[in-house]
Amino acid sequence: MYHYESCGLPDIWLLNGYQTHETPYGDGISIDNIEGLHRAIAHSIINSASKMTGAELRFLRKELDLSQKRLGSMLGVEDQTVANWEKGTPTSMASRFIKVIASAQLNSKQVQQLIEELSELDRKEHEALYFEAADSQWSATEAIAA
Repeated sequence: MYHYESCGLPDIWLLNGYQTHETPYGDGISIDNIEGLHRAIAHSIINSASKMTGAELRFLRKELDLSQKRLGSMLGVEDQTVANWEKGTPTSMASRFIKVIASAQLNSKQVQQLIEELSELDRKEHEALYFEAADSQWSATEAIAA
């Protein structure tokens, strides 16, 4: 049994799927299909009924290849807020959000792309919305110059 601490999580143990070998610097470990292992760990975190830890949030963020600044932008908070969550306990909202993103990305990148587009829209100034009726149907339209 191998205590896999390199992933940043304190309680991951491998029953098999690894080899021990000697190196000039001491014993070394090689893990079979590390990407598959990390995907399995991510699925386990996503489906866990227990409260997410800061280390788990950091693991998922890194698996999603997001910086603290980028995740903060997606959540509408500062990168320092994300750093504080990773040192302690993330809010329920942050936990749910990153679980949704991680779950979607493990299956498809479309949800992350949508969230990024929505984040970009959040940064734009509010504009008036214009609608017109045609054939008993309302639809959004561009403003007509007066």
